[in-house]
Amino acid sequence: MAEAGVVNRVVPDEQVFTEALAFARRVAQGPTRAHAVHKALLRTWEVGGTAAADQVLFDLSMPLFETDDVRRGLASAIAAYKAGQPRPVPTFDGH
Repeated sequence: MAEAGVVNRVVPDEQVFTEALAFARRVAQGPTRAHAVHKALLRTWEVGGTAAADQVLFDLSMPLFETDDVRRGLASAIAAYKAGQPRPVPTFDGH
């Protein structure tokens, strides 16, 4: 499966639980709401094409800009830009 590109990683049986748990924790700490919007947009595009995806883009994505996660992320990115610093790695609470 790895050689065919179906999976990107193979681990021994005794490491599966540990690796799966670590992966789940990484995903849970990320932008889960943004991932959900991205997946919905891709599904819309797959079924209805570019025109359909364009039609739902703002309805799907704009609610993200009302979240604390985006407000914090944008504020920290702007502050870093103004200070000439690299953009910090954001934290996500799912709110």
